Amino acid sequence: TYTNLDPGEYVFRVKSSNNDGLWNEKGKSIRLIIKPPWWKTNWAYASYILLFFAGGFSFDRYQRSRIKNIEQRRSQLALLRAENQRKTKELEEARQLQLSMLPQNLPQLPHLDIAVYMKTATEVGGDYYDFHVGIDGTLTVVIGDATGHGMKAGTMVTTTKSLFSSHAANPNILFTFQEITRCIKYMNMQMLSMCLAILKIQGNKMQISAAGMPPALLYRSKTKTIEEIILKGMPLGAVQDFPYELRHTEIYPGDTLLLMSDGLPEMFNKDKELFGYDKVIETYQKAADKNPEEIIIELKNAGSEWSQSETPDDDVTFVVIKVK
Repeated sequence: TYTNLDPGEYVFRVKSSNNDGLWNEKGKSIRLIIKPPWWKTNWAYASYILLFFAGGFSFDRYQRSRIKNIEQRRSQLALLRAENQRKTKELEEARQLQLSMLPQNLPQLPHLDIAVYMKTATEVGGDYYDFHVGIDGTLTVVIGDATGHGMKAGTMVTTTKSLFSSHAANPNILFTFQEITRCIKYMNMQMLSMCLAILKIQGNKMQISAAGMPPALLYRSKTKTIEEIILKGMPLGAVQDFPYELRHTEIYPGDTLLLMSDGLPEMFNKDKELFGYDKVIETYQKAADKNPEEIIIELKNAGSEWSQSETPDDDVTFVVIKVK
């Protein structure tokens, strides 16, 4: 038995003898051809060569395509970086423009001490504050919060700034509200609106009205209590001829007024809990005997501790006015 013979041609020869030891003169032979398996045939080797070159060609095309894709991605990333840098520059310019519209110097009045603070949640914020001192010494203070964030809110702030500059000297706060709403609607600013509070102080007389802003907190130094001035109303630009309420009161030495946006009371902590207006009142009452700058520091520290110094989800703005 012959096994595992390599492919090729073989001759099997046979010679035999009888019992007398006589051998035949001429033996028999068998010619055998063992063919190789199909994977060792010439056609198979030719196919291997073709596959090798086809594989090399395909790999070359793949490498070329991969390099081209990488270069395209690099080009796209470079364009995206350039576009992001352009947008970042534009947002920074918009931010600087918005900041430049805020009062650079606070009013210096003999009977009032004023401090302000603003921290925006995005490059362009939606909060706004401003002052105007009339010829008769009347101080007009405005604080606002535009709907939304970013450029749309910044556009609304710019609009409100120009409108306030036009109407700040008007003694009628409710008429100013109506005019601002009329202009916003005329400009067709779609769903944008402006929450706003305006107050006027002349001597010890104060009048205030609000459109969708948080309550003003008036600390009475004599009784050591906090008065919440709650004025409910629709944001400006939402409803024409809304019946806004106007509140009159008197303020005395030691009294302190806190105006704010909803950034602090609606600030979340890591457990998704709101800071809340009660906590604002508690923090404010503990610090209300201090000067306005120190009051703002206490409010800032309370908010930072609550959010663990995370960037707030909304703009945070304070205006503190203390009667000397």
